[in-house]
Amino acid sequence: MGRQPLSCPFFFAVGLRPVAEEAEVRALVDFYDTVHLAEVVRLNEGFVSAARYELTEPLDDDSVPSLLAVYGIGSEDAARRFLDRQGERRPVYTPGPPLFYSAPVVWRMVWESAGSTGVDDLMPGKMAMIGMDPAADATEAEIAEFDDFYTRTHLPEIVSGLGYDRGTRFLLWHEFTHPEPGCPRYNAVYEAEDPNPRPPGVPPLSSGPRAWEERQVRWRVKYRRAA
Repeated sequence: MGRQPLSCPFFFAVGLRPVAEEAEVRALVDFYDTVHLAEVVRLNEGFVSAARYELTEPLDDDSVPSLLAVYGIGSEDAARRFLDRQGERRPVYTPGPPLFYSAPVVWRMVWESAGSTGVDDLMPGKMAMIGMDPAADATEAEIAEFDDFYTRTHLPEIVSGLGYDRGTRFLLWHEFTHPEPGCPRYNAVYEAEDPNPRPPGVPPLSSGPRAWEERQVRWRVKYRRAA
């Protein structure tokens, strides 16, 4: 399907949290894996790849999706065309099982890549996502310091210290759906090809500017690749 979704300049995330019998959930994920992922890529010009993930932790947080689909978008023009196709202009997809329509959608947003460290492209077996906002009262100058520290210092420290193959910062580009009080401004994604967990432990990390030290982490989630 081309470059992996999180290697693209934009990606579209759709997160569901179905509560149903095991057979119903299996029918839903089978539909995603065999029909829907590829169909979304095919029917949306500029979409280049898709993948599905399943939550590994925290399992008890209703505000984060237990099933996450991500779609790589090749350019800003393609992302804008996707926005223009919402509503009545959305593609007509193959009908899915009942849970496809009834499962709560907790995430639906588009993210823009804002800096990366590590390998250029990979098929991750697992990933961690950290959604955050800088200090609430940060000035534009402080946010610039936050961005510089995040990209140049913190991403490389996490990637090298925790055994990830790549770390990428994403900026919220468009929010469709997210639990209140809305989607965080930043999403840091750390990916590793090896799906097996590493022993716990965080290496010493550098202190950052005030906007970083007083950041608000909105969610911290881990997923394994399922399709």
